[in-house]
Amino acid sequence: ILESKRAAESDNRQQFPENSHIQHNKQPQQTMLSRFFQAPVRSLTDVLMGSARRLKKEKYVSSGKKAFEPSVKARSNDWRSNLKYSNCPSYKKIPGTDFICDGFYYARSTLSQNYFLTHFHSDHYGGITKQWNEGTIYCSLPTANLVNQQLGVDKRFLHPLPMNSPTIIESRGKPVTVTLLDANHCPGAIMFLFEVGNKTILHVGDFRWDREIMMKMPQLKAFSNANPRLNEIFLDTTYCDKKYSLPTQAEAIEATITAVEEELAMAKKERTKTLFLFGSYTIGKERIYLSVAEHLGMKVYVDNRRFRILSALEWPKERMKMFTPNKSESSLWVVPLGNVNFKKMRDFMEDANKNKVFSIPYGRCAGFRPTGWTFSTKTSGGIISSKTSGRYSVHGVPYSEHSSFPELVDCLKCLKPKKITTTVSPAKSEDQISLLLSQVNARQIFG
Repeated sequence: ILESKRAAESDNRQQFPENSHIQHNKQPQQTMLSRFFQAPVRSLTDVLMGSARRLKKEKYVSSGKKAFEPSVKARSNDWRSNLKYSNCPSYKKIPGTDFICDGFYYARSTLSQNYFLTHFHSDHYGGITKQWNEGTIYCSLPTANLVNQQLGVDKRFLHPLPMNSPTIIESRGKPVTVTLLDANHCPGAIMFLFEVGNKTILHVGDFRWDREIMMKMPQLKAFSNANPRLNEIFLDTTYCDKKYSLPTQAEAIEATITAVEEELAMAKKERTKTLFLFGSYTIGKERIYLSVAEHLGMKVYVDNRRFRILSALEWPKERMKMFTPNKSESSLWVVPLGNVNFKKMRDFMEDANKNKVFSIPYGRCAGFRPTGWTFSTKTSGGIISSKTSGRYSVHGVPYSEHSSFPELVDCLKCLKPKKITTTVSPAKSEDQISLLLSQVNARQIFG
């Protein structure tokens, strides 16, 4: 029996020669994962047997020996650095584990060795620096690429997990099953499904709920039938207000294409050309500007920094061919969202018209700000709010990668969680939960 067990463990290590202290329930098919792994796989037996050693270590720490005390220099740093020495808030902790999710400002080795990152937006990865050495960061492959490339974190601290494939990770000497699900947010953004003993916990990170997409995920569909029951959801409540009844992404994209066509018609009438600017974050909003580019049959200009970031996502070659770092190859530019304003647009058009000796110069410039914060019920004649100043126009498009209020309610109706923990504006948590529950049959759904 012992020889068979050793042989099985040997085969497992051969399959994942560089893996890092986890075991997969089923072999992951996602490519490029192995390059991050630098330690041998630990079998489930190793995980369970490790609890004795961990308890001994915890007893030693609790005895007060070599107690951790921040230095005077550390205490004098800015407020974000000081968070490291304050208590990590409960909405960053996964119950029943030592797992910390999107709580890197609080990271220290005595808090946890297991950190989870939902996506590569600064309000979630904040606290991660090039000097990171507080523990393993679990995330998706695109996010791992970006954390390594953009933040300079050593790959030995990064552990990308496969999508839709349950993975066992040790916490306090016990096995916890973790599954990554697409969050419908930015590239690489995921939801973490934790199975802790007989409890299930869903941390959505930032997400855009879409019933048609997400109820096709067998893990989420099972919750709608309460088999199993979802014990707790960590919910992105960015738009937890009745006034945010946002249009769907498809509706926002359709309205944007219509606005682009209207801009082109005006340019044709004036016998000139239009430069289109689309605001974006470091990553995010790709779906809307790529949809416009496909409709127009043109490439998308991005600067070298953004091109390098997009290349780290490991998208198919066909999609990457839609991007160019050459300004002269496209009339559709992606720029920082904050730069889509009348002052900056003049600079962009001046830059675009440089050296245009043998081609028609741009005579108009149209900027698009795709964010849910532009949404207003007072907008007349459509969902887009527009302002014009001479040859320049700015269009506010209520395109969001966060769930609208009705979508949050629908999410709760579908998943039927026993408990809701909000992750946005925690001081307003009780009011947010009360508002959400007022829109559903609380007795039936959450009893």
